[in-house]
Amino acid sequence: MPLSSIKIVAITTAVIAAGGLAAVKTGVIQDPFQSAKHAEAPAAKAAKTRVARTAPVVCHECGVVESIEGVTEQGQATGGGAIAGGVIGGIVGHQIGKGRGKDLATVAGAVGGAFAGNAIEKNSKKVTHFRIGLRMDDGTHQQVTLDAANGVNVGDKVKLVDGALVRN
Repeated sequence: MPLSSIKIVAITTAVIAAGGLAAVKTGVIQDPFQSAKHAEAPAAKAAKTRVARTAPVVCHECGVVESIEGVTEQGQATGGGAIAGGVIGGIVGHQIGKGRGKDLATVAGAVGGAFAGNAIEKNSKKVTHFRIGLRMDDGTHQQVTLDAANGVNVGDKVKLVDGALVRN
């Protein structure tokens, strides 16, 4: 007995409906009748996605001044002070005594004058440096020696740029 075309359409519709219902229930396709307020827009889903947070960027050249210490160093002697002091000391020593005593006084004056002249030259060329202690933003400590403190004070936030301190 042949099936009528109405029966074939009814059976086909039932099979398609059952397959569609199974696909919706198993999540293969989205339910077309789901209300709009229950469905999330793709942008909302993306906003809920957790983003890995990165650690804040730390400036390795930035820090805070913890200490400032003035350090005085004696200058370098060139020998000119010793020579001048020796000559002057010899002349002054030669004015003292007679005979052999005069010779000893001349030598003593020259040696003493040379030492004194050398010390005077070093003292006149002394240099003051500033040793500045820093606590860097990355947690390390550094010490920088500069010719001038450039108006930097303890507690100032600074940045180390090419060996010099710049206020932040």
